[in-house]
Amino acid sequence: MKKLLLVFSTILIIQTTSAQKLITFGPLAGYTASVLENSDYPNSTPGSGYVFGGFIRADIKKWYIQPNIYYMYNSSSIDVNQTSTDVKSKSVNGDVLLGYRFFKFTDLTYLRLFAGPGYSNINTLKYDSCTSDYSTDNILLNAGVGLDFWKLTFDLKYQRGLTDIDKSSNTMHTSLFMLTAGFKIL
Repeated sequence: MKKLLLVFSTILIIQTTSAQKLITFGPLAGYTASVLENSDYPNSTPGSGYVFGGFIRADIKKWYIQPNIYYMYNSSSIDVNQTSTDVKSKSVNGDVLLGYRFFKFTDLTYLRLFAGPGYSNINTLKYDSCTSDYSTDNILLNAGVGLDFWKLTFDLKYQRGLTDIDKSSNTMHTSLFMLTAGFKIL
């Protein structure tokens, strides 16, 4: 019985991988537009940043699971007593996205929807050259849409920090849009 199950599983894997690649991976890079939402200073201005890292995608028919790991630099500004204060952050992030390919143009071109949890380890968070007292751990929620074309993959993602990262009495959350481009090596 075990041998029959092993043979059946092997045939299923070979048939699935011949129809499509089961695992893909590659580098990704992109642009971020972020806001640091602070309860004491509600007026904030979005800033820009960049991201680079890599992804692995495991496909199962129209569904996929995609872990990402990337370095991110963000900037934004908040109004403190009618004075604009620049905020800069650097972090290493990881997320696991569950996605669904919902519209297929060709065998190599399709649209995707995805969502999933993430984690951010904030290395640096500075307000106008002053380091603030912040939590380095940030739990994230991601949702977005993607387009795959040949070996290229493009994602537009909204990412919301669920953790209050300010250790003082006010609350502070991260919020950003991320546009990335990736290249499937395999």
